Amino acid sequence: MPREVAAGLVEAGIAAVAPTFVADEYRVSSVRKVGVVRIAGYDVWIRPKTPVRRLFAMLGYARAGSAIWEDEDFGFAADEDLVPALAHAFERQAARALAGGPLRGYVTREDALPVVRGRWRIGDQLTRRGGQPLPLEVSFDDYVENIAENQLVLTAAARLLRLPGVPDDVVSRLRRVVRVLDGVTVIPVGAPVPVVRTDRRNARYSAVLPLASLVLSGASIEQRAGSHIGAGFLVDMWSVFEDFVTASLREAFRPYGGELVAQYSSTLDVEGTVKIAPDLVWLVDGEVRACIDVKYKVEKHGQYPNADLYQMAAYCRRFGLAEGYLVYPAGRAQAVTVDLVAGPSIHQHALNTSAPTIGAAVKYLARVLQATVAADPSPPNHL
Repeated sequence: MPREVAAGLVEAGIAAVAPTFVADEYRVSSVRKVGVVRIAGYDVWIRPKTPVRRLFAMLGYARAGSAIWEDEDFGFAADEDLVPALAHAFERQAARALAGGPLRGYVTREDALPVVRGRWRIGDQLTRRGGQPLPLEVSFDDYVENIAENQLVLTAAARLLRLPGVPDDVVSRLRRVVRVLDGVTVIPVGAPVPVVRTDRRNARYSAVLPLASLVLSGASIEQRAGSHIGAGFLVDMWSVFEDFVTASLREAFRPYGGELVAQYSSTLDVEGTVKIAPDLVWLVDGEVRACIDVKYKVEKHGQYPNADLYQMAAYCRRFGLAEGYLVYPAGRAQAVTVDLVAGPSIHQHALNTSAPTIGAAVKYLARVLQATVAADPSPPNHL
């Protein structure tokens, strides 16, 4: 690839790139993002090993704690790449949400008018108008289309139109969404994205709003002055995997009581200066009964990094646990147990993210942990 593309991959933090002894040939490693980005005029596609449909199922769990995007109606199965699949799904759900016209809602406005409308702001009248009777400083509720729900949908449609790889037929339908929302304000790049909760009033937007938020969260790579980086949509796979495992394990642990706490804050030393935060701990009656760390890493030379074992050994020592658990996105079907000298036993589990039964595998993992903690003499040992 051209040197500008290699430099752009490093600049955007997408991958580690090292030159080889061949001109314009590079060794690319540590790729943790998937999607597409335009660099120096080239479209760089980073395809996940996980099927797109399965990736969206994981994203749904990661963002909402449930399988919100597993319905056939979203149309993910027809596409092999992330951006076309996302564009298809968003356009389809946006069209349904706007079928009856854009949603309207009340927005509080402040204005200077010749007549009283709503509430007269006497303090502003005195400070801004110097005692003049007109115009009147008032605030009132206006029933308009320029509300947060429509702003999210419009901004996501506009961002998708700038991305490489969006199919032509979807582009035309996205432009129709933009026309329908004419008069709605686009959220500026870098501005906070509104958080909208679905209720009875905006129920018909319930499917499109999470997709719009996903588009905006992944479209953070924008053209910068003096940079080779153009528009792009990238998703951090390590974050998707860790959030998915956290959300799905929390759901799977509900039958066993207690509480599964993410990023449990504690200290390793007596003085309290060495901070630790395991990815997940299972608390029962305020006591840590199990500790789980989620690692987006793969096996190399038949084993996972030793540093993961050192870290989990420290966690187990801190909480007085005889067992520790490491969860990886790929590896051997059978769980691997490492018995440390004068220390805990650490179990390394792999979840095949490409498997359609990954949800069942997570529930099975929850049973493994619960059975081990409960000192079951014959707990399951595979996923």
